[in-house]
Amino acid sequence: MAIDTTPRISKPRHPNVREVADDVRAVGGEVLFDVMTHARQLPTTNRTDFYDEWELWGGSGRGLDTPAMRLEHVERVFGYQVGLGVPLLTPTLVLSSPTSPEANQVLETATLARGLDPSAWQSLAGTHSFWAGGPELDAFVGTLAGLRATTWVLTLANQVLIDGVPDFSNSEAHVGLARTIHSLSLRSRVILAYSDYAGLPAIAAGADTLGSGWDRGQRCFDPQTFRVDSNPGPRIPASYVTQGGLHAVLRRDMAEAVERWNPARASAIRGGPMPPSDNIERAHHLSQLSEVVRAVAAITDRQDRVANMRARYGTAADAFEEIMQNVPRVVRQQDKRAWCEDPDGIVAAYAEAEGL
Repeated sequence: MAIDTTPRISKPRHPNVREVADDVRAVGGEVLFDVMTHARQLPTTNRTDFYDEWELWGGSGRGLDTPAMRLEHVERVFGYQVGLGVPLLTPTLVLSSPTSPEANQVLETATLARGLDPSAWQSLAGTHSFWAGGPELDAFVGTLAGLRATTWVLTLANQVLIDGVPDFSNSEAHVGLARTIHSLSLRSRVILAYSDYAGLPAIAAGADTLGSGWDRGQRCFDPQTFRVDSNPGPRIPASYVTQGGLHAVLRRDMAEAVERWNPARASAIRGGPMPPSDNIERAHHLSQLSEVVRAVAAITDRQDRVANMRARYGTAADAFEEIMQNVPRVVRQQDKRAWCEDPDGIVAAYAEAEGL
């Protein structure tokens, strides 16, 4: 759960935090309460109605700039988490550089949180430029690893994301993220938040959980999610269908074209029958994503994880080619590249860098 979308007091269509936590636990889910300080502190964020209800900042002001600000904020965050019976999760900031003043604030906040409770989970969020930080990133992560947190929750913050399609254009950033996950997972559990199918390379690198969501806006970290819509006029949202065998989410009209070509083959590629509604599609999506995450994460040997994930991408590439040959001008080469070829390239580059 994240408090940018979870009210303290129930609102129409928005149950309060305890109701949400109870619902998640009722189906065997794991509950985290992320206060999303890293989203709130973005300069573009102005969607704060639910966030402000929680009164997470003390008299010193909003920010992590000073010891007093950090202490007041962390104590209030931990207080709510204790009350909900969930793991303590340290707040953080979105970093653009591992050597920035904000990076020092993140380190000081993480150190403070560990001093308050050594069992506290830690967070680390960064833009593409942060994760592409090379040796400076590695040095910063090495310092954070010295905190010996049992669990790390990492976030790759996108600047711009078009239609929910993964952006692997900065391959150095994704390899840096995978390298960080590899390093931290040697001693800690690693969760990659806001990642969905784009996070599968992280599972190959050692993470065991990916952040996703019922709503497409919850499946990736897009700054626009935290902004009030400046054009709130009526719109008909696009409909999508998850293709488990492609590790991809395609528009419904594309999925229907594949269905018309060969219903049996379409069902096999999709991972089940065509979801007749968007509500059923959401459940189908989470089921398909969970299936591959559980299967790959269950492999203990890192080299075998990489081989398994690359084999899955190879199978997906073959299925993409089959569809493109039989249903021309529907699924495009750029779809195959975004959902299959680019992430497979990240896994390959990470494995080569780590000697796997």
